[in-house]
Amino acid sequence: MKNFKEKQAGVLSHSDLKTTYGKTLYWIFFALLVVVALIAVIPAIWTILTSFKDTQEIYAAFSFFPQDMSLGKMSSRLSESWSALQLGDSFINTIVMSMGSLAVHIVVCGFGGYVISKLKPTGTKLIFTLVVWTMMMPGQVRMVPNYISWLHFPFASDNGLGVNLLDTFWPMWLNAGADTFAVLLFKNAFDGLSNSYVEAAKLDGCSNYGVFFKIMLPLALPVIIFQSINVLSAAWSDFFTPLLVLDKNAVVPLKVYRLQGDNSIEMNTYFMALVFASIPPFIIFAFFQRQILGGINVGGVKG
Repeated sequence: MKNFKEKQAGVLSHSDLKTTYGKTLYWIFFALLVVVALIAVIPAIWTILTSFKDTQEIYAAFSFFPQDMSLGKMSSRLSESWSALQLGDSFINTIVMSMGSLAVHIVVCGFGGYVISKLKPTGTKLIFTLVVWTMMMPGQVRMVPNYISWLHFPFASDNGLGVNLLDTFWPMWLNAGADTFAVLLFKNAFDGLSNSYVEAAKLDGCSNYGVFFKIMLPLALPVIIFQSINVLSAAWSDFFTPLLVLDKNAVVPLKVYRLQGDNSIEMNTYFMALVFASIPPFIIFAFFQRQILGGINVGGVKG
């Protein structure tokens, strides 16, 4: 009963929790959440444990835990799998792609929000309408035009003009800069900042670029943190776009996918590749879970 008194008010108030109906409903919701959590967590735990099993043990009778869970066995499995998988280049490629996506995303989307919010050139309303309209367009509609534009950038034609961006990271970086939701987030954040910041900076001889990088972006730090987490997580997990455009410069998801056709990779080693690929997103969530779960409020930043 003490736990009910200390519980923060939510869908069920304190008075509701004093009734039999309220308590029953509370525990039903609690049980459902436990079941959903187990459904989400058990496959991940099973993947990790399976990666430490021997191949024969995987195909033998089902067992959740490895037969040998000694520290020496686990460390040898980690070192052997890393040597066999050769994921070093893929990790470096993914880090470069992710950091480039982050830089382009913050600069392009942030400056887009700044222009719409503070500079307001002629046609701002039309531009803002077009930006919002792109949110309604399914990603599948843009797939073929995007590929053609990457093949002959920026002319998107088959007359031989333009630069071929395939097998480079530029398609992913350009995609990161075309994020409508991020533009709206930055615009909303800049709308909450007084125009006196911009006016004072311009009186001191600061250009629009200087105002943006030296004043606006630092004041929009909560949005930057939230978007950085989202962009890094999405870039690390991106599979479809690299599958379309990358060949030699394979990133981690693409490398793991191609391991399925490698007969020299045993099943336990393949499971270890899944574990290695999941470590960076897990670290990002573990350190920034408060910002991720509370990110919905970043749009209301006030100066």
